[in-house]
Amino acid sequence: MQKPETHIRQAHLPTPFAYRSMAEVEKRRSQTPDLPHRHDYFTVIVVERAQGAHQIDFKEYTLRENTVYFVSPEQIHHLTVTEPNPRGHVILFRPDFLQQYSFSPSQLYDMDLFFNCDESLPLELTPDEMNELRPLVRGIAEEAQAERSQKWEAVGAWLKLFLLQCKRFKSDKKVLNKTWDNRQAEIVKQFKNDVELFFRKYHKVNEYADRQHLTANHLNDVIKSETGTSAKEFIQNRLALEAKRLARYSELNAKEIAYQLGYDDIAHFSKFFKKSEGIAFSEFRENAEP
Repeated sequence: MQKPETHIRQAHLPTPFAYRSMAEVEKRRSQTPDLPHRHDYFTVIVVERAQGAHQIDFKEYTLRENTVYFVSPEQIHHLTVTEPNPRGHVILFRPDFLQQYSFSPSQLYDMDLFFNCDESLPLELTPDEMNELRPLVRGIAEEAQAERSQKWEAVGAWLKLFLLQCKRFKSDKKVLNKTWDNRQAEIVKQFKNDVELFFRKYHKVNEYADRQHLTANHLNDVIKSETGTSAKEFIQNRLALEAKRLARYSELNAKEIAYQLGYDDIAHFSKFFKKSEGIAFSEFRENAEP
């Protein structure tokens, strides 16, 4: 059986990296209005001055000056800018871009800046912190827009410095996850990566535990102690998030969505959704406003 199309708007990046000013982005959008969509690349939005809202999945954030917003591949987002002359920067890069310069995707996720299933909290900066970040953004922009040898190596270096500085600021504000025991950190990291890769196929804790040669109870204990959420809840939250994305932003019916998420029985899927969200799938879709 061939999987149906999801019809969620998907934006693709034709080059490994791109930089645009917020003013340039808004000028383009004046001709083509922005609608909720998902990317196959990472997005960083650095707001120096702007008014509006940034919706990431089902959470809306008010645009604030001196704030950095991070969007992971596959997240659905929608940016609405009401400021007539916004000042800021949009940095786009594919997962393999930094890998060329010895910075792996796992290192990127370890920085605690990008999330898919977890909440993507903006990084609010003081004016002094923005002054520290501004030269790094300027370095990225100047190299990306220049025509010179080894420009992409330079862009990669500036981007790594920028992300590392963001991580430092976030750590200073004590909003990073607590420091874990090394072994537990590895278990949690692999579990989260595995869920992202296999949540459509594997729905049970023991299936993820087997991938790490652990018992289901041990995996659940580690995930619960380090994240506050049981392994089962984490898996179900990821399934529910994707179900809500497809319900709100696609034209698939409930049976097709259930199939995409690995449910052969629509009744089983409906029961799962009602238990997870406290509302019937049909009612959620009826109330959803794309």
